[in-house]
Amino acid sequence: MLSPSEALIFPPPGGPEIVTVVSRTYSNAVAQQVILRSEAATPGQNYIKAEFFGPQQAGDTDRDALTFTGFRSASVAREIRAEFPGENIAMSANYLQNGYGAFSYAAGNGRGDDTCLYGWQDIRSPESMRQDFRNLGRIKVRLRLCQSGASVDRLLAVMYNYTITGTYASQSWNPYGTPQAVDKNLGRPGHPVYPVRADDVPMRPGGEVTASVPARPARRVAAVAPVQPEPQPLPPVASVSIPSPASAGAPAQPARPAVAGRRGEGDPAESGPQSSQVSIPSPACLTGAGTAPGCR
Repeated sequence: MLSPSEALIFPPPGGPEIVTVVSRTYSNAVAQQVILRSEAATPGQNYIKAEFFGPQQAGDTDRDALTFTGFRSASVAREIRAEFPGENIAMSANYLQNGYGAFSYAAGNGRGDDTCLYGWQDIRSPESMRQDFRNLGRIKVRLRLCQSGASVDRLLAVMYNYTITGTYASQSWNPYGTPQAVDKNLGRPGHPVYPVRADDVPMRPGGEVTASVPARPARRVAAVAPVQPEPQPLPPVASVSIPSPASAGAPAQPARPAVAGRRGEGDPAESGPQSSQVSIPSPACLTGAGTAPGCR
């Protein structure tokens, strides 16, 4: 049992999360099973397994040699039945390829709303490169993954973007083969290079499979009608005192506020604050009869 930091193969950034690592040493290989966190209803453990075949030191082995079985449909079908007993997991006929080469997978429905995937890949340099004890070695990769409510494309993101960090301290061990030469048209006129859009890259890593974080339901926001402001009362308009025509030729006198109704002299209500109103003269005042009641 090893810590997650000692894994020789890692899932892509964003998950699924590594729980622990089970490592076994053989006389000709090192096998690691990286246990991944699972919250699916399908019985079984999620994992990504890598077997590194290479030169082992005498003090590193505690087991016999690990046998390597090739990729045959019958042997892979037995592995699928052993990992998903009673489930309908079918092999895909599509040809797929990640950064390490070609790989295959089988997918189907598990328990409840689970989607399950089983992927396999054999990483080995071409036979033409394995000359003079160069580019030797082999890596065997297996992925078993079930996720509730996930699509096959999301699960395939793990096969597309996992990273191998383990290696042997030997110059002859190189299962990846000789690196390809740079394109001869690079830097030559007449061969433009355009940027690659992020949408054109298939199965990008980064939060594609989040088995340890349950999906949160979408929040609903109720539509609220806008609040109309209440109408405010208009401020009172001060009234204007209009003088009578009889007093047009007389010297200007200070305007007196009109009083609603007649009051006698000395009325205490006349000395208090009164509301300002417009004083309209009677018709008798307009004919020159200044003694008519109501003329001032």
